Amino acid sequence: MPARAVIFDMGNVLIDWDPHKPYRQHLPDVGDRLAFLNQFFRVMYDAVHDDPRSMGDCLIPLKEAHPDKRHLIEVYEKEWHLFLGGPMPESIAIVDALHARNVPLYGLTNWPHQVWPPHEVDGVEAPEGYAFLEKFRDVLVSGRERMRKPEARIYELALSRFGLQADEAVFVDDLVENVEAARACGMYGVHFTGALALERELMELGLLPATD
Repeated sequence: MPARAVIFDMGNVLIDWDPHKPYRQHLPDVGDRLAFLNQFFRVMYDAVHDDPRSMGDCLIPLKEAHPDKRHLIEVYEKEWHLFLGGPMPESIAIVDALHARNVPLYGLTNWPHQVWPPHEVDGVEAPEGYAFLEKFRDVLVSGRERMRKPEARIYELALSRFGLQADEAVFVDDLVENVEAARACGMYGVHFTGALALERELMELGLLPATD
């Protein structure tokens, strides 16, 4: 069956997301910052991901266990907007083009439920321009479902909820392991390396018109 719908990851496919940016002033040494992001960032992510409470409540035990990192933990808790650079214009143009052709659009993102969709956090507005999300028929958010990519069950849930057969879906993600997991579930997986390459692949699939 030919592909007829596109399922997009969000972070670094459609929305610029950079964990280095908010920590540069706190950890100016690149080595120190990389060590923190590689070793402790996932600990914070795991602490909030499967918990229905606020980020603040979820992170209290970490602050108590790691008082030396309290200020760094609070960046994640209170300054989430700094992680976001806003929508990625060239990728959003592809979304617009697909939507204009009535291609069904869906999202599948690993994102803490407390900060999805991008919104005001502690009085600070998220970057503007998220109206493109209105063009998506549904977005499945890992933090709401308490499962995450590349677990097979989140792809199966997405297909079921979106009403798609696996071979009807094109899945786009910037992480190879997530793309490989989608392929294992029978979807057409596209590793996102840039908007131009994605556009060309969607043209080859017949979802966008070929250009001279």
